[in-house]
Amino acid sequence: MLRKVWNTLRFGDAHTKRFLIGVGALGILSIGFLITAMVTFSPLFWLGTVVTVLLTVALAKDAKLAVIKDNKERESMSEEELREEQARKTEEKKRKKESGKRKNSAGAVQETAEVREEREKEDAREFDGDALANMTEEKLKRLFVRYKVKQEHVPVVIDLCVPEHVKQAPGFAWVEGGRLKILIIEDAPRMIERPLSALQVMEVERGISVRASNEYAKLRDTDWMKKYFTPYLPRYQKKEVGGRTVLLKNLYVLDGELKFSSPSVRELKTLFSFRIEMADRRLSEESFSPCYKALFTSSVLWKDGILNLKEYQQEVEQVLLSLAAQDISYQEFDNTLSAVINAGLLPAQYREFAHRKREERINPVPDGKEKKKKRNKQK
Repeated sequence: MLRKVWNTLRFGDAHTKRFLIGVGALGILSIGFLITAMVTFSPLFWLGTVVTVLLTVALAKDAKLAVIKDNKERESMSEEELREEQARKTEEKKRKKESGKRKNSAGAVQETAEVREEREKEDAREFDGDALANMTEEKLKRLFVRYKVKQEHVPVVIDLCVPEHVKQAPGFAWVEGGRLKILIIEDAPRMIERPLSALQVMEVERGISVRASNEYAKLRDTDWMKKYFTPYLPRYQKKEVGGRTVLLKNLYVLDGELKFSSPSVRELKTLFSFRIEMADRRLSEESFSPCYKALFTSSVLWKDGILNLKEYQQEVEQVLLSLAAQDISYQEFDNTLSAVINAGLLPAQYREFAHRKREERINPVPDGKEKKKKRNKQK
């Protein structure tokens, strides 16, 4: 009989399996009540024992009939038919599981569409078709709740993104689930997102000529948003070309299409890691030294506000320490310093710092003498 019960648990239908498991659980419960009653002498547990035993005995008869019936049906089947039946049941379970997943997925899509529709209704009531002009502190808080903006978010300005039809719009960026999400504030708020796996490199577009009157005109006309996002607008540089002054800006590009203002880059660096690559003629020519190229890049990032003064000084000193460590002639060393100073990439006072570090490498001072020199200076 035990073998028949085992076969039913292995090959029987789901209803019979559940029935057998239920009877078994009831039997175990009866034993538990009996042991507890014998230890505690509690009338309540003795009553529980009697009730569960009677139920187990009553159901055991039906369980025995179910097992016999199930085994008789299987005994009439060949081994091949048994294997086919088992395979059929396995496949049926798999189909039900996949069907459930599809239903859940469809439900999620439907829920997302419903949420999006509700958000759009709320946005329409809140901003009357112009989120930039009608934004306030309270409305922004409610907007963050509707779009589930994480607390660890940063303000950014997207100068241009052609595929998303974004032009000179402010927004708020955060990282969630391995994706960069940005809530764009335009006539109506909307959200765009990109996988972080596609945002490992940020390219730099330098020297883009602009007309001041066309730059962020709509954003500058709004009081609250203008005050909030002015620090994140591009940093402009003036240049004389053919006797007239031209206004230039640099843009920083992620995923080949998301073009950010330079102050936005510093904010994005707090959310996730990426490296900045700069395409420039001077950086590709072999005639320019590695020191020149490194200082050129650091200088651009500093002027654009991506590096603060302390970070820029650290970058400069690191480059000069690397130069001082090279096994090159004094003439080549000094010529390299002169080239970067004349190009405006290095303040002249850093020449002395670089020479001192080179001298310390070539003629190191013994530890004892160094300590004595320091004491003499203190006196």
